[in-house]
Amino acid sequence: MKKLLKYLGILFLLIITISFLIPKGGPDWFHNRLKYISDESYNTYEIAVDFSKPSCVDRLYIYELNLEAELIYSGVVLHGCGGKSTPSKPEFSNEIGSNCSSLGEYTLEGIVKMKNGMEAIKLKGWSDTNSNAEKRGIYIHPSMMATLLPFNLPGVNFPLTKASEGCFAVSYHTYEAIKYYMKKDPNHKTKLIAYYEK
Repeated sequence: MKKLLKYLGILFLLIITISFLIPKGGPDWFHNRLKYISDESYNTYEIAVDFSKPSCVDRLYIYELNLEAELIYSGVVLHGCGGKSTPSKPEFSNEIGSNCSSLGEYTLEGIVKMKNGMEAIKLKGWSDTNSNAEKRGIYIHPSMMATLLPFNLPGVNFPLTKASEGCFAVSYHTYEAIKYYMKKDPNHKTKLIAYYEK
């Protein structure tokens, strides 16, 4: 029995490792954003979150912006459990206490500690649809639920739980990747754009 558990553990770690090495695709629309970026407001990294995709596939994309947008990382992200949200369709709200995800443009404002003591990345909302992000306590933070998925499951969604009450709940690996690129950005202008394509 111990041997079986050992082999299952090794297999699980192997699957997780392989899943990180498989190249992932990103949304084509994002490349069109480059024509709107002027030299003065140019930022090195930008994060896009496509909430219209199932939550068990990569729908968070990190791009490096040079002469063109290059996808350098992707991972899963959970949506908020509030309102009439379902596992397959989030409801979006900017209201305080709604526990819903919010769409729009954010900037990453640095690393903080949440009330539960967990480390997180603070977000500031710059759109009418997410202007209450700071008051609502909307962060990017790691989630055990997102971490436990070793590979993409097309068409499948995570169950709706309080793992996200409006925050961008990601795997520990994705959180570390975002933190790495945020610190690496010399202009400190890393943005996150959350959208939903009907």
